[in-house]
Amino acid sequence: MTPVARVGLALDPATNDLFLTASGDLALATDAQAVSQHAKQRLMTFQGEWFLDTTAGVPWIEEILGKRPALTLAEGVIKAEILDTDGVTAINEFAIRFRAGDRRLDVPKANISTEYDEDQPL
Repeated sequence: MTPVARVGLALDPATNDLFLTASGDLALATDAQAVSQHAKQRLMTFQGEWFLDTTAGVPWIEEILGKRPALTLAEGVIKAEILDTDGVTAINEFAIRFRAGDRRLDVPKANISTEYDEDQPL
């Protein structure tokens, strides 16, 4: 079965802002790149933040962030959100890191497989 074509506005990986082509037009992300961007956007959304669907996003405040985050719980919640993204078929590489000094939890490495038979970083 052929996967459905996916298209979205391309985001700059450094700033997560819209990306413009050299001629100043909005760039597009297609297929595997669009799936990867969608997964990353889902991770950047706090659950309850989007008024049209308050169940969308990661329950960062409710379940993950705090004085001592449970890294195994955080990893499970984050991986579940990635795998729940349309077009994601597997997580190939994944790393999570908590920096106590600035109380920051991030995912320095994540690589997914997509329905387009392409691996993509998040």
